Parts: sequence; structure tokens; C-alpha cells
Amino acid sequence: MTGKPTVGAKYSPATRAHCETVLREFYNFHLDESTGSLLVNPFPLVRGRRLSQLGTQRDGGKKHRNRRTGLYRPTVPQRIPDEMYTKVFAGLRSHRDRALLAFWGATGARAEELLTVKQGGAIVGEQTVSVIRKGTRDYQDLAASPDAFVWLRLYQKSAWKKGVPRGRHHPLWWTLRRPWRPLEYDAARMMFNRANDLLGANWTLHDLRHIVSA
Repeated sequence: MTGKPTVGAKYSPATRAHCETVLREFYNFHLDESTGSLLVNPFPLVRGRRLSQLGTQRDGGKKHRNRRTGLYRPTVPQRIPDEMYTKVFAGLRSHRDRALLAFWGATGARAEELLTVKQGGAIVGEQTVSVIRKGTRDYQDLAASPDAFVWLRLYQKSAWKKGVPRGRHHPLWWTLRRPWRPLEYDAARMMFNRANDLLGANWTLHDLRHIVSA
């Protein structure tokens, strides 16, 4: 049970969707700058139909902004089916790991982005978590699910009781054993791989970014 489909002879929908976005923005740039003899964008947006942004695109507590989708953009299938996600979740050993998986699945953040969050960046009242974006290095508030914050609080209560450093400017994620160290990407990947091994699956942390973007 690998979970993933085998590699086909054609480009995947995700690759084609990415290329469509890159090309559309490339032509938009030259249209805006009036460079060359381009009159229209050969990769136009669909007219008369709008798609709301998903939770992965939210800006804190602001309302979703409507976006139109590309005319030639393919439908990208959900990368990890719900039933497989549930099985992987059940295979995790600690509240920390369950909280991490819940946040990855709810926010669509990169694995390393979520690992850089400080304790003060997880705002329970607003149900958001503040991450440093990989490309821009800017802070961005991402909406998370109530379940993610439930698992986070269970993890924090247990960790603080054991002596994990506590404070707004301390890292949110720590190792489970002394000496306490901030959780790094390789350790998080090994945690996720152990859950995969129990299922005989081969999902990756990057696949988690596509749970909410079906």
C-alpha cells in the first residue's frame, strides 16, 4: 500500500497547474510593462466564474478574497485522501506529532515554515499561527483548525510539565526527550516516516501541503 500513484508518461496535474500559473504571470508582467508586441495573455482567466481562496491562502482574520482561475488550469487532485490521512494520524505516538500533523494539514504551510513558529505565534483566540514564509521571509498568519489547537494544548501541557522551556519567544516545537532542543526538519521527517512505515505507505511531508487544496 504505497498510497501514491505510479509515475505516468505525462506531466502530473500539479506540474501542469504550476506551469500554467508561471506562464500566465509571465505574460501578465510583460503586458503591464508594455514590453514586446503582446496584445493579450495567451493564458487567460476564466470569465464569469470565481473561486474563493482556500484556508491555506488566508491573511489572518481577513475575509477570503475571490480569485478567478486560469482557463487552461487543470484540476489538481487531492494528494493524500482523507482515509489515508486518518490512518497516518492514528499511527503517531505523541500529542506533539498529532499537533504537528494537524497544523500541517490545516494550514498548508511548508514543513520547515511550521517548525520555525514561536510559542507566541500560535494565537488560540484567532485560530491562527504565524509563520515565516520561505520565499519572502515575511511573517504570515495562517488559519488553522480548532482540532489542531486542541492537540497543541495537550502537547504543551505535557511538555511544560516535563520542563520544556516556556515563553512567547521560545520555539513552539521541541524534542520529546532531554536535553530539550528545538525540533528540526530531519527529526520531524523521521517522525512522519515512522508512521508511514506502520502503513507501508510512502507519503512525504510535502504531500501534506495538498490536503486542503483539493
